[in-house]
Amino acid sequence: MKVSFFETGRYVSPPDMPRDWPVPSGAYDPETGAAAYRAMVERLRYVEEIGFDWISLSEHHYSPRILTPSPIVAAANVAALVKNIKIALLGPIVPQSNPVRIAEELAMVDTMAEGRLIVGLLRGTTNEVLTYDLNPSEARERTDEGMELILKAWTEPQPFGWQGRHFQFRTVSIWPRPLQQPHPPTYALGTSAESCEFAARHRLGLGLSYGNFEIMAKSARYYREQCAVHGWEPGADHIIYRANMLLAETDEEAERQLKEGNGQAPFPVREGLREALIKADLRNVAGEKRNANVGGILPTSFIGGPDTVVEQIRRCREMVGAGVLDLSLHPPGSGDIDALMSALELFGRTVLPRIREI
Repeated sequence: MKVSFFETGRYVSPPDMPRDWPVPSGAYDPETGAAAYRAMVERLRYVEEIGFDWISLSEHHYSPRILTPSPIVAAANVAALVKNIKIALLGPIVPQSNPVRIAEELAMVDTMAEGRLIVGLLRGTTNEVLTYDLNPSEARERTDEGMELILKAWTEPQPFGWQGRHFQFRTVSIWPRPLQQPHPPTYALGTSAESCEFAARHRLGLGLSYGNFEIMAKSARYYREQCAVHGWEPGADHIIYRANMLLAETDEEAERQLKEGNGQAPFPVREGLREALIKADLRNVAGEKRNANVGGILPTSFIGGPDTVVEQIRRCREMVGAGVLDLSLHPPGSGDIDALMSALELFGRTVLPRIREI
């Protein structure tokens, strides 16, 4: 089992700061923000030291909880300062971006990072639709078309034109091309049938996130079935599972922390925006309605002391078949960096050595 640390660049906000998304930018303190980025680099150096395989960065906007609105910029900085660990960009968000520019910038980062880049391409969360005023009904189509354009820009050796429904370019011929050929390890992220089918069709990995093992297993199974249809068999490393982990010295302490965190939504949304986002038609691979998560708690998939968490990881591998866990170890609803560092130390000492052979 490989393990990735989900780095958010967490801004340590005062207790009285507004929390509802979008958080007013006037509440931002430049010095606190600069400190968050310095702490991010030091934390990732520690993560590398204790033996994580990857670090991951994602794209989110208008909130102090994830201070990486441009994960490509963050990755370039990390690549220069943290020398060996692989860097996974699980985002950029494709439908709200220029796919050619994404292809160019990712190729630059892969080259600067000396081939350490891993790429996840995704549609984004429901609130991201409002960031650049997108039509939510077009997000799936824009995502698929944008991903196909990125893959072609990486692999086509001659200049080409692109006249799609959502993107049009008279000439595409990117420089540089990725250091890793034909392109960095790339994942389509999502639990929907469309995400699974796209990944299988293009021989990409699949990234799953924030669901229980049973739901994630349905998506992983459908993905493997679609890979067989397209004549290939994915390995364990083709499936990433991003999840929250609440690790403590004992099961009792973990349960206590979980109860303390109940009711603290990670992305509470202002009342005027909540209804529109809840109406978004999000479905998993089984066609089941997915929560838009505009005020609820992201599930914590791994909870307990080290022995319990190791067994949960074993069960996850058996059910989902994911070869890479991408973990957030923040206590639920907490911005306490000391608590995060304690969880990282405990994970590196008591869990990581025991799950390598799972």
